[in-house]
This record gives sequence, C-alpha cells and structure tokens, in this order.
Amino acid sequence: MAFDTGLWLDSHHAGYNLSNSGMSGVLDIKKYFNINDHYTEKDFINEIASLHDVDPDRIVITHGATEAFGLIMLDLMRKGFKTCNVNVPEYELIYKTPEIYGYKKGEDGIYALSLPNNPTGTMPELKGGYKTAVIDETFYEFYSDLNKFRHDSGYLINTFTKFYAGDDLKLGYIIAPDRQSALDIYGYKGLVVENVSYINVSAGVKILRDHDKIASFVRGIVSSNHRILINNIGKLKFYKNIKPLNVPVSFVDYSEYTKMDSDKLSDILAKNGVSAVPARLFGVNGTYLRVCITRPDFPEAFDKLKEILENIEKL
Repeated sequence: MAFDTGLWLDSHHAGYNLSNSGMSGVLDIKKYFNINDHYTEKDFINEIASLHDVDPDRIVITHGATEAFGLIMLDLMRKGFKTCNVNVPEYELIYKTPEIYGYKKGEDGIYALSLPNNPTGTMPELKGGYKTAVIDETFYEFYSDLNKFRHDSGYLINTFTKFYAGDDLKLGYIIAPDRQSALDIYGYKGLVVENVSYINVSAGVKILRDHDKIASFVRGIVSSNHRILINNIGKLKFYKNIKPLNVPVSFVDYSEYTKMDSDKLSDILAKNGVSAVPARLFGVNGTYLRVCITRPDFPEAFDKLKEILENIEKL
C-alpha cells in the first residue's frame, strides 16, 4: 500500500497549479522562524485552546494531521475498537490509514471524515450509530472560525500545512474528547513519535498570535477565487450537483466534455500545463477531478483547464 496522492503530486507538475489545496507558496511564513525565540508546548497549547475555546488539557501536539490521525487510530485500537467507517470520496490517508492499522469496515465503531470534505468541499452529516468520531478539520478554518464547531464526544485533528502554508513546519494537533484520552495519546511521545521541535512550536505560537491578519489574507484569496469558480463553471458540473463551500477544494464533473477516466485526463492536463488531481485518489471512479482554488492565478488556470477540455478530442 502506498500514498498514491503524494506520488501523483510528485510526478505531475505544471505551470498552472490546481492541485495544491494549501497556501504554500502564497503565504510566506519564514518571518515567524527565529532560533533565538523559545516558546514551549504549553504556550502553543494555550494558543490552540483559545482558538478553539476548549480546555488545554484536551490538546496533544503532533507533527501534523497524518501523525495525529495515526496516533488516534493506534490508541482506539488498544481500547478495543475494531471497525471504522469512511464514506468516499475522501482524502486518501483517511480511508487508507484504518486499513493499515487492521480496522474492518463497519458503522458500529469509529466514523472518520474530513470537515469540510476533501475533495468535494461540502459538509457531510455526522451520522449516528458510531461510538466515536475522528474529524479532520484541515479545511474548516477557511470556512468558519474554529470555535464554531463542537464535537466533544470525538477527536478533532488539524494541521498547519494548509491554512498557514506550513508544509515544512511539520506542526499539528489533536483535540481529544477528555483529559484522560489526551494523556493516553501523549504517552506515546518518545515511543512511536518524536517530540515536535521547539523551533517549530515557537513559530506556531507566533503564527497564531498573528492569526487575524493571516486569516484575512488567506480567506480573501480563497473567497475571490470561489466566486470565480461558481460564476464561471461553464459546462463543468459539481459532484452530485452540490455547490462547494467557500473552501480550497471542489470536485468537478467533466463528463460534458469527455468520458475518459480521470487518471488519463489528469496526465493530458499536466502535459498541457494544468495539474488537477484525479478521482481515483479519493476512492471513487468516474469523471471527476479535484480542483483547488488557492493560487492567485486561479482565474487564468481555470480558463486554461476549460480550454483544454474544449479541445480534449484533439489532444
């Protein structure tokens, strides 16, 4: 088993980037790094607690959402959970990680999902019947303040990779349902994962203290591009005709242009200057591409995508 999305992104580069779902290369966070500054994990946790309006004792610092998800899956397996339900389309790590840990598919244990959904940019329902939920909030802050969503009986995870352009920061966190659950996960530090560098933690503290300014800049770009996406969709359609929220991702249906599979189409697009991620990487087949709206040149990139589709039979 491999992380196919990562392999695809590494091999599909193009001048117009509709595959990057974060603000890397748009928001510059280098100014927040200074090896002479030294903040502790406690300082960072307090900033996160304030952002979410939760008890700091429920928070565990991680190297990102991937590590956070894995630690929760490990802990819940030790506590007797055996099944996990993931509805696709969904981000690859969310539907593959439970399988790696040995979970069986089932709706009576864990419900794992991203909120809003990656790749559709829509808000899925939190179904009943499960005992706990693991919710990846990576894109939620594009849509709303983090203290607006409550799910105190499950686990929330987040990362600095997307909203804060922290691809190289390697910083994320878990909000556990209670103090004991957080302590159980924290106990793995040093055994299965390393502690996060104080340099990264210190940068994280300063980034969050500059939160409002960053949020205004990031949301401004995404909101502007979202309006262009909605108003200029043309012959493209959205997955199940559900309009995406004001977040960086959308799942577009290109079936009005061609019926070729999404892998083949994404290869053609990349060769002609546009990168967009195929549907297969999100666990579904069909005429869908994930289109991201994080780049300042999105208007030109989206026009180029439609131009290629208009001429797809000649390519």
